[in-house]
Amino acid sequence: MDRMNRGHPPADASDPSDIAAAVPSAVLDWLAQTTGVRVMPRVVIPLDLRPDGSFGDGWCLLTTNELLVVSSTSGGYDLVHRIPLAGVIDLRPESMQGCGFIQIRWEQRAESVARFTWAASPNVLAALDEANALLQQQYPDRAGPETDDGARDWRRQVAPRTDSCETCGKPIPVRLGVCPDCLDRRRLLGRLLARLRPFRMQAAGALMLILMITAVEMTQPILTMILIDKVIPNRDLTLFAWIIAGIVSIYAFSALFSGLRAYLVAWLGQRVVFELRKDVYDHLQTLSLEFYDRKNTGWIIDRVTSDTNNLQDFLSDGFQDVLRDIMTIVVIIVIMSILSPTLTLVTFIPAPIVIFLTVRFIKRIRRIFHAVWRKRSRLTALMTDVVSGVRIVKAFAQESRESERFDTRSSEYRDAAVDAARTFARFHPTTQFVTAMGFALIWGYGGYMVIVGGGVTLGTLIAFVNYLWRFYVPLTNLSRLSQRFQRATTSAQRVFEVIDAEPLVKDPASGAKLRPIDGRVEFKNVTFAYEPGADVMRDVSFAIHPGEMIGVVGASGAGKSTVISLLARFYDVDSGTIEIDGVDVRDVTMHSLRQQIGMVLQDPHLFHGTIAENIAYANPHATQEDVMRAARAANAHEFIAASRDGYDTLVGERGTRLSGGERQRIGIARAILKDPRILILDEATSSVDTETEMAIREAVGNLIRGRTTIAIAHRFSTLRNADRLIVLDKGRLLEQGTHAELMAREDGLFRRLCDMQTNLNQIVGIGG
Repeated sequence: MDRMNRGHPPADASDPSDIAAAVPSAVLDWLAQTTGVRVMPRVVIPLDLRPDGSFGDGWCLLTTNELLVVSSTSGGYDLVHRIPLAGVIDLRPESMQGCGFIQIRWEQRAESVARFTWAASPNVLAALDEANALLQQQYPDRAGPETDDGARDWRRQVAPRTDSCETCGKPIPVRLGVCPDCLDRRRLLGRLLARLRPFRMQAAGALMLILMITAVEMTQPILTMILIDKVIPNRDLTLFAWIIAGIVSIYAFSALFSGLRAYLVAWLGQRVVFELRKDVYDHLQTLSLEFYDRKNTGWIIDRVTSDTNNLQDFLSDGFQDVLRDIMTIVVIIVIMSILSPTLTLVTFIPAPIVIFLTVRFIKRIRRIFHAVWRKRSRLTALMTDVVSGVRIVKAFAQESRESERFDTRSSEYRDAAVDAARTFARFHPTTQFVTAMGFALIWGYGGYMVIVGGGVTLGTLIAFVNYLWRFYVPLTNLSRLSQRFQRATTSAQRVFEVIDAEPLVKDPASGAKLRPIDGRVEFKNVTFAYEPGADVMRDVSFAIHPGEMIGVVGASGAGKSTVISLLARFYDVDSGTIEIDGVDVRDVTMHSLRQQIGMVLQDPHLFHGTIAENIAYANPHATQEDVMRAARAANAHEFIAASRDGYDTLVGERGTRLSGGERQRIGIARAILKDPRILILDEATSSVDTETEMAIREAVGNLIRGRTTIAIAHRFSTLRNADRLIVLDKGRLLEQGTHAELMAREDGLFRRLCDMQTNLNQIVGIGG
């Protein structure tokens, strides 16, 4: 993501048309119609809240002499503020409950003009830096935020968790995790090309083919020159036949080996990207849940699919084409210099113009394509989110709203792509005109030299024109390849961001494995926080004996699910220890630990496949008899056998073709087949009818027999048979004992929660 897209102007801030690419063209068109003036923003501050506090896109546009605040609406856009910059001291963020405000200040007053969420604060802060720098540049006599002694440290207040780049000091976008301004693109490209190392023989073969094809093709204009200057005037039929045969051989050689090269580079690109895609996916399996908590599904899928496809395109075609074009240009320059140094100098007259246009184009297209890919990623994330939650969308009758959200993001993506196409549409005709002028120059000067006998023959002129075509085509191609190069470097950055991500939870260096356990679990003074300074578990200690069943209860947010996550080492404790059979779980490999822990979650995730495949997921080598035995123990065999396809019945995505009780029993069968020593039950009987609950309870009874079991339940009546109950409250262990012991404490938390639940059930019963 370029600085422009974070709200920064480009380095040449004198060209505001580049910055306008950060705003959808539809917004600028609407502003032009509304204000009667074509707005050219110098700084763009992106917003994600409307003035009323609802979610929606917005923009603060700082021009040379005014600030415009535009907000999206259900029907289009709204010009919220249009404020002259005369007398303005600075713009600053203000911290409010749940969001932030952008405040504009004068000498005697201040006014809040826009809202934003904490998630948008890195982009907003970066843009405010640029806005205030621009104000300071235009009005150097005014006191800005740095010289105002009464100003608070508002950057720390608004975004205390925003990291800054060590090189430039600017906020690092949380979404990227790296500073895009200080990104070493050469290093990225070198790292990408290093993946060719295992296939260096094939890469060298492709390179040799390029050299051979280029060298052979460059001889054709020479043969044409000989044909015109010597063969035709002298009527030498023998030499004529050899030259024609040579030209045919050149075309045949080029066609044959070009096809071979095309296959080889395609094979090479597919193999390299296969390995890269595999590395990305394999590394994703090693990352901790903390990584998945920070990234949405669409973001991750985009890295594994779209970004690796971009890299495949670059490695199979783009990089090889760059080498071919560079070699072609070098060879042509050498040959042309030998034939006629004077004509060669004439040929080079348009070249600096083409190079200047290309460099300028690369700088501009880099910013534009960052905006395109960011908007495409937002569109993909929305589709992933809505498709996976389509039942909720329909249940709340929000189809129109989701269509509107999709239309908005799709139109933003369209506008960004159109902006990119507009830039290409301006660039390519311009370069084509410049190169056409080169042909006019060579025909004019060369033709004159031929006519007056200035030492240039007609054959030499024709050869030069032929070489000129071959010279400008690769020169233009190099500029056109900039799009592919920018896509490749950005995709490489995003892919390597995943590969370089370090899991917070790691296996011990010793690689020790957890031996078969008896099932004693002990929490010793455990403290843990998902976010620094917000403990969800504080100094918790308890022990579970082998074969014992305990229930973990408490109000929502008490830390019940955290017990599960810490025991299975989805996260590591901040202090204290968790031991199994006296061994710290951090001292053994996660695989050996989780092999001996089974889970039945409140909403068991079923993969798209058959019932048998889902039951056997915990033990892929299980036989059909093993699967059926586990299904019978889970009271699932009857409804499976009654299905048309039996155990080969497809469950649908996330098990949508099955009822909640059926999914739950398949989850129990999966745990039974794993045969774990420690079992975790997370409300295994919730949200099912009474008959199904009885079947599930019987299945759970079969499952927990002889195992250490930790059960979480929101309906406390389901834990009457637990050996002990542990009561958590706001991350602390408040009570523990049997169900009867805790109910005997009239002032105890568990007794109070049970009474509240009983009263609520009575109210529901009367109301029903």
